[in-house]
Amino acid sequence: MRPLASLQRDAVLYASRLANTGWAPPDWLTVNLTLRCNLACVMCTTCYDSPELSLEEVRGLIDQASVWGVRVFNPLGGEAFVRKDLEDILEHAVRRRMFVTLTTNGTLVTAQRAARIARLPPEQLHINVSVDGLPATHDRVRGSGSFERMITGYRHLRTEDGRADQPRRKIVANVILHRLNLHEFEALLELLAAEGFSGVQVLNLFRNPKDPAVGGMWFQQDDLPALSALVARLAERSPLPMLTPCDDLLRIPRYYREGLTPLEAPCWAGWKELYVNADGTAIMCDGKLDFLAGAFGSVRAHTLRELWSSPAVAERRAVVKTCTTPCLQNCYLRREADSARGIGVGFLEHARRALRTRIPPKPRPFADTLVFELCDARAEAGDPRFREIVGGVGAAPGLAAAQDADAWALLRDRGLLSFDRGFMGAGVFEDLLGELRAEGLGVDRVVLAGRGDPLLHPELGRVWQACERARQAGLIGRVEVVSTLPRALPPGVERVRSPVPAPWISWDGWLARGGDPRLQAPVGDALKLGIRTVWPGLDTAR
Repeated sequence: MRPLASLQRDAVLYASRLANTGWAPPDWLTVNLTLRCNLACVMCTTCYDSPELSLEEVRGLIDQASVWGVRVFNPLGGEAFVRKDLEDILEHAVRRRMFVTLTTNGTLVTAQRAARIARLPPEQLHINVSVDGLPATHDRVRGSGSFERMITGYRHLRTEDGRADQPRRKIVANVILHRLNLHEFEALLELLAAEGFSGVQVLNLFRNPKDPAVGGMWFQQDDLPALSALVARLAERSPLPMLTPCDDLLRIPRYYREGLTPLEAPCWAGWKELYVNADGTAIMCDGKLDFLAGAFGSVRAHTLRELWSSPAVAERRAVVKTCTTPCLQNCYLRREADSARGIGVGFLEHARRALRTRIPPKPRPFADTLVFELCDARAEAGDPRFREIVGGVGAAPGLAAAQDADAWALLRDRGLLSFDRGFMGAGVFEDLLGELRAEGLGVDRVVLAGRGDPLLHPELGRVWQACERARQAGLIGRVEVVSTLPRALPPGVERVRSPVPAPWISWDGWLARGGDPRLQAPVGDALKLGIRTVWPGLDTAR
């Protein structure tokens, strides 16, 4: 079940598109930090020298977006790593609690730059690396030696995250499916899977009027049967997790046959994204896939909110609503906000759940065991996360060198630890137990375990209270804790050595099939979708 806040935002966006207004802020802010690039890709028409926003100007845009309620910052290029202050920009966005998706060709990622990026939390910074084929094909498209430099940059990111003891960061391959890599595409995905990429997004070419064949990359009619067979296989099974929806994969041959209608779903280009070019010009699609022709103001003359509500952007939105250009840009789809009926059904489901919560049914058996990972901080001497989480309080009397379990607990009890990430909020924990209660589902035992020590949780008192209420309501049978801290537990809570393999909800809400969540493929986001939604077909530990 979608969260109520998401449904409310979907409803406002639906009304905004209907009325051609900007009542809701965009989902994300995209900024071309530069249009310079160290490569010369044969299909590229967007890299050239251009005036650029200063570091302070970019920080100002991030500040405006954060206060406005925009949650995603999308820095692009050119090649973003051309800017020497890129890490300063990323750090500022993270401090403003924005989620960042960085796209790069990977060739300028040195070990030193990767080490600085490794300081940024993986759940706030995801990285997209552009790949165009196996080494020879990639180099043909992007220049000699570019594949080796790209894969070296990727490995630097993985290595430095490991040295910083970070959870595995999402690093995705952005791969254009084109004529030169058609017959090696699956082999490429196998190579990327072996390197440890988190998944693949399949992209498509824009036709270049100056070069309709796009450097030999555009599919010809003779290629289309093989293309159709490939996307059918990928939709069935991919060597690497496929982040492009199957329906969109299967549309690709029609796109190259010139048989595709525009997106075949409402385009949200003027509502989902506010796009700022390197010189500060606000741009969007002009209805013919030319973004520079869709300029509607400058961030140097107007605030983001002023641009979003200007008559000029209203004209651009009107063009988007009547667009007839065949397009596969699924980043501008927003299917959850397409249907008034679907949004209404979501609100009715929340009303039904509220009623059931007031008069909850008697819990029925659901699973023997459900494991909650409350945090990812460990109570171990020398834990590399210690200095980061303690921050500036390490010099407090008696704590200067006390990097042991008791010091962790003491800092937690004094409220001195900085829990900016890596913790399941007590409110989220309460909501997940409430989800079970509302659905009438019972669990024999709840285990608090995970990569970190649950007794370090900053809101441990609320967690205990939620467990006790659930026990009294018959929702759970008993509570067990896996911890190395020698601290007393409340009545009714047992200490155990380790949990049995069981369904596992990580601190960031993903449900794993059992055992260590780092080693298991997640099956869904329990926080956003609800436990019942992500549960069907899951084998429980019975």
